[in-house]
Amino acid sequence: MAVDTQAMTARRTQGAVWVAIAGLLWSTVGLGVRLMEEATAWQIVFYRGLFQAVAVTGWVLHRNRGRLREPFRRIGWTGVVGAVALGVGYNGMIVALTLTSVATVVFTLSAAPLVAGLLAWFVLREPVRPVTFAAMGLALVGILVMTLGELDDGHWLGSLAATVAVLGYSVFTVALRKGKDVDMLPAVALSGVVAALMSSAAIDSFAMTGRDLVLSIYLGGVALAVGLALFTAGSRYLTSAELPLAAMTEPVLAPVWVWIVLGEAVGVMTWLGGAIVLGAVLVQGFLGTGRNRESRIRLRRQNAEDSGDEPPGPFASDHFAAGYRLRPQRLRAVRSGSARRRALDRIEPPSCR
Repeated sequence: MAVDTQAMTARRTQGAVWVAIAGLLWSTVGLGVRLMEEATAWQIVFYRGLFQAVAVTGWVLHRNRGRLREPFRRIGWTGVVGAVALGVGYNGMIVALTLTSVATVVFTLSAAPLVAGLLAWFVLREPVRPVTFAAMGLALVGILVMTLGELDDGHWLGSLAATVAVLGYSVFTVALRKGKDVDMLPAVALSGVVAALMSSAAIDSFAMTGRDLVLSIYLGGVALAVGLALFTAGSRYLTSAELPLAAMTEPVLAPVWVWIVLGEAVGVMTWLGGAIVLGAVLVQGFLGTGRNRESRIRLRRQNAEDSGDEPPGPFASDHFAAGYRLRPQRLRAVRSGSARRRALDRIEPPSCR
């Protein structure tokens, strides 16, 4: 089938815009937490988790034409483990946002794709390229720089909580990789319930002001759920290397919002460490995957398939995930369109990631 280059370029542009907007929505989470009047970190996690679960469950119902039991059953224990890990990550992130600067949190979370790649290598024995090890080492240096800069002002506990969030998100990514043939969107809904249950044990009162409740609805039902929908749609048209680059709107803009609205200053060590972490992600994005080859294959697949089809799972390529590609030797063996599609369904994390 002939490839319409102009149409493919338009799709890639559209996908990049959607992913960038998703990052924009996620970048407002830190500001939303800062604008809370009286809510504690645990209250924020509880209500955010509930509204997230409701919003994403509604999406599951829509995608599965009103069926709910079967999609949740299909995720199995792998999905349950991933949901628990993601719930832990949510708790860690919100707690971190209440203990340290927004910039420190988002810069630390930017290292999650690299950690996920290393965990996949350790748990699933998936190959990892030397550049990924180098990028991970560079990211760890950046996190250490940010943490050292906060030892004097007592904010190091926030950095620790952000690191816990990174580990939770990374375990979730590995669970997605293990269950790559299953739609894991129900696991995302379940993670909201897990986060709410975990935080409920530490809540003294469930009462919130009207403003705090509205902000919690926004954080769970809009910033996360709508951002997820846009990211999922955009991931169909971008390569695994391009996804984290398009989503850079999150770590870049998150510190800007709190600075503009609240005047939250960021220390030199935080900017330096954050620049190192983002540099590591950029190195991985440009050098850690076979970007051009994957781009050609994925876009040809999009041209050949019904544009209404859904990807195997909403987090097949996520801002927590490292991204995946086909091995070169497998690509050379692909001949027919059906063989290409079967090979693409067996994507592996870049030797790489």
